[in-house]
Amino acid sequence: MIALASALALAFGCVMLLIRFMRGPAPVDRLLAAHGVLLCAALLAATLAARDTRWIDAALALVLLGAVLVVAAVKALGKQSFQPPLAPLDEGAGR
Repeated sequence: MIALASALALAFGCVMLLIRFMRGPAPVDRLLAAHGVLLCAALLAATLAARDTRWIDAALALVLLGAVLVVAAVKALGKQSFQPPLAPLDEGAGR
């Protein structure tokens, strides 16, 4: 009974994170929501593993996939600038 209640709570959390993923105003918000969805799915698989041990492999795979995807996305987003330059660059400076 407790496993069912926690699975329903995690499913609700996944749905809320998916809504955040769709409506996220910035790429970073969407990245955090996607990572949350992967973690929620991993926790849901771990909850299901309480009944059937085959789900533990799925939970571990989702956690590892989430970690790799977040690192790749942060590297890709790091090439973009989220802040405009604080001061204009002087072309004559340093001469």
